Amino acid sequence: MPVDEPAPAGDDWPDRPLSPSEARDRLDAGEDARAVWVMDHDDGVRATVVPDDAPEDAVVDVVLETATGFEMYSYTRGQWMDYGTQRHDDEDAPSMAGTLESYRVLAGESSLST
Repeated sequence: MPVDEPAPAGDDWPDRPLSPSEARDRLDAGEDARAVWVMDHDDGVRATVVPDDAPEDAVVDVVLETATGFEMYSYTRGQWMDYGTQRHDDEDAPSMAGTLESYRVLAGESSLST
């Protein structure tokens, strides 16, 4: 799926932001997951994306790094959206290192040096 055509994530994603422990659990849920990356948004972004009743440390952007690529997910308008996978072998795609500068590894070990 192209990254510019998001679709609702599967039924295994809740209808709310993830807790950090739920985001960490994505490492074990994926067959070949290597790392779970999360973005720490500033207060301005969090105020518009995170529901009022969500925990302060709620996770709303996740990238799962796998053996074959980077799977991108975002909590948007009350649901998790799947933004597709950028494959490691896609030479035409921009480097994920730039995208992931604003993320941190929550669990696992990345193949990228950050």
